[in-house]
Amino acid sequence: MKTKEEILIFPYSGTGIEALDCLSAEQCCIGFISDDPAVIGTEQYGITIYSREAFQKFPEAKVLAVNGSPASFKKRKQIIDGLELELNRFTTLIHPKAVIGKNVKVGKNVLIMAGVVATANAEIGNHICILPNTVVHHDSKIGEYTLVAANNTICGDVIIGKNCYLGASSNFRNGVQVGDGCLIGIGSNVVGNIGNNVTAIGNPAKEYSGKAD
Repeated sequence: MKTKEEILIFPYSGTGIEALDCLSAEQCCIGFISDDPAVIGTEQYGITIYSREAFQKFPEAKVLAVNGSPASFKKRKQIIDGLELELNRFTTLIHPKAVIGKNVKVGKNVLIMAGVVATANAEIGNHICILPNTVVHHDSKIGEYTLVAANNTICGDVIIGKNCYLGASSNFRNGVQVGDGCLIGIGSNVVGNIGNNVTAIGNPAKEYSGKAD
């Protein structure tokens, strides 16, 4: 009998809870990881919440890291790298109602939620979360450590840099490039290139207040 892949989800958070819906029949969550002493040792949804010591306690378990928000996304890479885990220790969860094309490349430590569609030759790098109902069209690339909120439309040949946050219901015109470390505000329409470390909002999206914090 085939053994299920055991997974630790870091951290215990809203996104971490949502990730449970993306587990396949061959995967199971054996614990959440938290840095909050108030919840360590408790159970939620029948799953124990552990401290980071669980990474050593369950050395065979794979890890999914889903940390980050519009306020903290810039620290996502630093936090994940700070776990000091080899890349092969991470797993990827793809909801059964996501549609991933045959030629799409998907990296490690990727969470893809329900309704996501990725088409021909799209590339989704390592350490990426894509929330429900986002479409990634042909030949587009999403850089490592980026967070993509719900209902984004990323048209063909778009390049999204590393460690970005794409706000919900945003749209990206064919061929545009978004630099590393950018924050795209909710409902923005990106029709031109955006440099590194920029906060951009609006229709059309324009730089809001200099560099993203």
